[in-house]
Amino acid sequence: MKKLAFLIMLFAAPYFCLSQATYPFGTILKKVYADQGKNLANATKVGQATLSSIQADGTWKEVDYTDQSATGWKPAAHLERVDDLVQAYSAQGSSFRNNDKLYQAIVKSLQVWYDKDPKSSNWWHNEINVPQKLGVILVLLQFADKQLPEELQQKLIDRMKRGDMVTKTGANKTDIAMHYFYRSLITEDKNLLQESLTELFKPVSLVDGEEGLQYDFSYLQHGPQLYIGGYGNVFLGGVIKIAGYVAGTPYALSKDKLALLSKFYRDTYLKTFRSRYVDFNTEGRGVTRPNNLRKPSEKYRLAAMMNIDADNTSFYENERSRVDSSGSFTVAPFHQHFWKGDYTIHVRPEYSFNVRIASKRTKRSEMGNNENLYGKYLSDGATNIQPTGPEYYNIMPVWEWDKIPGTTATDHAEDVKMTVNWGEEGKNEFAGGVSDCTYGATAYQLDYDGVKAKKAWFFFDKEIVALGTDISSSNNEAIVTTLNQTWLEGSVSSSFAGIKKDESAQHKVPAASWVQHNNVVYYFPLAQNVGVSTQVQSGSWNKINLSHPKTEVKGNVFKLWLNHGIKPDTASYQYIVLPATKNAKSFDPKSIDILSNNAKNQAVYHQQLKMLQAAFYSASTLISDTYVISVDQPCVLLLKDKKLYIADPLQQQSMIKVQVKQVKTGKSATMEIQLPSGPNKGASKEVQLSFQ
Repeated sequence: MKKLAFLIMLFAAPYFCLSQATYPFGTILKKVYADQGKNLANATKVGQATLSSIQADGTWKEVDYTDQSATGWKPAAHLERVDDLVQAYSAQGSSFRNNDKLYQAIVKSLQVWYDKDPKSSNWWHNEINVPQKLGVILVLLQFADKQLPEELQQKLIDRMKRGDMVTKTGANKTDIAMHYFYRSLITEDKNLLQESLTELFKPVSLVDGEEGLQYDFSYLQHGPQLYIGGYGNVFLGGVIKIAGYVAGTPYALSKDKLALLSKFYRDTYLKTFRSRYVDFNTEGRGVTRPNNLRKPSEKYRLAAMMNIDADNTSFYENERSRVDSSGSFTVAPFHQHFWKGDYTIHVRPEYSFNVRIASKRTKRSEMGNNENLYGKYLSDGATNIQPTGPEYYNIMPVWEWDKIPGTTATDHAEDVKMTVNWGEEGKNEFAGGVSDCTYGATAYQLDYDGVKAKKAWFFFDKEIVALGTDISSSNNEAIVTTLNQTWLEGSVSSSFAGIKKDESAQHKVPAASWVQHNNVVYYFPLAQNVGVSTQVQSGSWNKINLSHPKTEVKGNVFKLWLNHGIKPDTASYQYIVLPATKNAKSFDPKSIDILSNNAKNQAVYHQQLKMLQAAFYSASTLISDTYVISVDQPCVLLLKDKKLYIADPLQQQSMIKVQVKQVKTGKSATMEIQLPSGPNKGASKEVQLSFQ
């Protein structure tokens, strides 16, 4: 309400210093000012405090102007303080308007910034962060009663001319183009306005083999690396903001680009949210930044989208309630495998369960700028299990980093640091998934760090079946598959032992055993070697990200894993995750038939849904009581009634031959299926079966 009141006051105000601005600059500037300006009370309070601490030469004592750090760059605090001063000076109705002391402080602080010209070792600060901050400051000053000295203003405008918006890609292009846009408003340069908007909106297009928005509507940055959050978030923020500023002018975002933006936001980005919390898989190295998985401001971006995408207003209103956990809202079942991003989203009203894998076509989660130092296994089938949202919030400092949920990896004595900056290329060919938009299967042939395995996930409504086979390693340490590693919430119960807080133990459990924690049940169809821990784990943000403090972080963690032993050869596992089952004893194991779990194929049949899902790692035949299925190429498929959905996880084939035989009727359907091509290689193909 405060923001709305401020906006109304702004557009009703009878006087602006930019009243002579030509169209559309005056119109756009008012929108920028309404968006960037703080409410009056906050602007005045903060401005007063900042003014009281400025030194005579225009600097602040606590700011280290010599710092060149790549992250946590200290000189940026100077421009933040200048912004505080400008907010107080330019706010309509502020007691600081026409305050000469404040005006002189603004002039001195900007002059000293220009003279010192601090630089970071990270190009992002020099070419994006600083020019953007200067742009906002200069825009706000357009609404002040007294303008900067002309010479100083021109120097600052010239200083903004850093970064090449034409050569950059994706979110970086958008970020740089944004300060070109601000500069065009300040100078009333129509050519620059058009050029900046052309480049700013250029990433709102589908690309193949480049960074940015992909044909599967995932988002990749720093090469073919999953970044739906992180850079995808930056891309969305920049485009939605500027699209709102230019809406209703000749420079508005085109309908075609709005449709692409809307689809990415609605069907990809927002699907990674559970309440205010996002899937850790989508944030890249940002997963090692404090508080980064919680997005309390998303409701404001949803409001902004309503202004430019009115046709989807009802959807955004529902999502605003959902991500803010306020009011009533609905969650529709959804499943999507992103063949370009090597990522799967599975959503139900009761939970989200997402998986990140890797291949030679994508890069693994990156280390860079001394961030994400231990994220070695984040791309090896990491599963994000969220019934409510905050399950993994700020847990990363205490994580055991070779027990990432969902992964099969070496159980090292100590966490192992990454050695490759900016994303290591995947080593495996086979990685993919099939989807009918509600259900699906994902499969991954792991070959990394001395460990090989075939891993698959089969997604239904109340159950996710996880199968692993052909697990082998020559490493001299145990190989483990981790089911989960999340904050301990309440008690842990099991069918085989009393599990207490602050304990860790290994158990040889019989078939049909289970463990339950935080309303999630983990069921073991076969006997397994199971490890359970509820102990306190400790660490620091500095260990995983050098730009953050060494202060100890600790807490009780629920950790559940399977031990395959040292140097396993053709080991396997089976487990079923039940995120929508509050009572473990209510699960009927007869509803799930695990048909195969071998080197050639893995398959599951759901009795109630009458649905078969399978991953074929080679040409082979799957025999079950319901169907006999033969394929002549590797594939992942979903079969229900007479509909077959199939995808190529190698993204190499143009045609696949499939034969499906109904056991009860003896009828068969044989077909040669033309697979998607070009940028859609790996996408699911729907086929209607004709049994004869």
